[in-house]
Amino acid sequence: MKIEENVLLKDYTSYKTGGPAKYFVMCYSTDDVRQALKYAYDNNLDYEVIGGGSNLLVSDEGYNGLIIATSKLNRYIINYGNNILKCGVGINLADLVYYACSHGLAGMEAMAGIPGTLGGAVKMNAGAYNQEIKDTNINAALMDKNGNIVIKSNEEIGYGYRLSPGTNGYIVLWAEFLYNKSESGILLEKRKEILEKRKEKQPLHKPSCGSVFKRPEGNYAGTLIEKCSLKGYRIGGAEVSVKHGNFILNEDNATSEDIYNLIKYVQETVYNQTGYKLEPEVRMIGFKK
Repeated sequence: MKIEENVLLKDYTSYKTGGPAKYFVMCYSTDDVRQALKYAYDNNLDYEVIGGGSNLLVSDEGYNGLIIATSKLNRYIINYGNNILKCGVGINLADLVYYACSHGLAGMEAMAGIPGTLGGAVKMNAGAYNQEIKDTNINAALMDKNGNIVIKSNEEIGYGYRLSPGTNGYIVLWAEFLYNKSESGILLEKRKEILEKRKEKQPLHKPSCGSVFKRPEGNYAGTLIEKCSLKGYRIGGAEVSVKHGNFILNEDNATSEDIYNLIKYVQETVYNQTGYKLEPEVRMIGFKK
């Protein structure tokens, strides 16, 4: 385990913004995670865990603690047969979706194109087009702040819409999934269709975090944002996508402050005009407001 100092977090987020972490460690093994937690405890440091950084906005001031990065942790897929896969937290969700589809394992094909690692996907119960992580997840191995490992079942994790309360306060190490059997050709074709649909409907040409806001009950964030004529609205280098209202893009060397202020402006405007309170899906680190 190697502790680094003053590591720029913009290099670890899909937004390509964010200041330095006072301390930073990239974990490659479970023991690295345990040592990192001990380092934080011994030095009385706050810590945050990040994965692929695809759903993350880090303050321009950075983070005055320890960042524990898990994007290189346990990068494996073990096929047990019987339609069960065991997957390490650092695996890219896109790679897992492709693996499952190509092996005739149904239940994740609609999640094609969702960025980030499996750890983040479990933490936020990632999903799209009526499929979510909870639909196929059996259990997950989690490490608490003291370095102890517990395995929690799907029910104990308690998945909800873009959340998994049973993982709060824990670091995900690996997860197991049970799929329905299908034809690989059918699944790969479905995956291809989903990727093409994303390319058609979503702005993939500029840095973003994907969908910024959760879907409000009875409506869609993008629809509400468009209704409020916010598409194309800019603050500094950050812009509400003209292609999809629920995307905020780093259009022109945006700062995290630009993006943060635009998120707040969109929330305020949508609430004032429609009465809907949009809740951010993006996770924010280092903001004092």
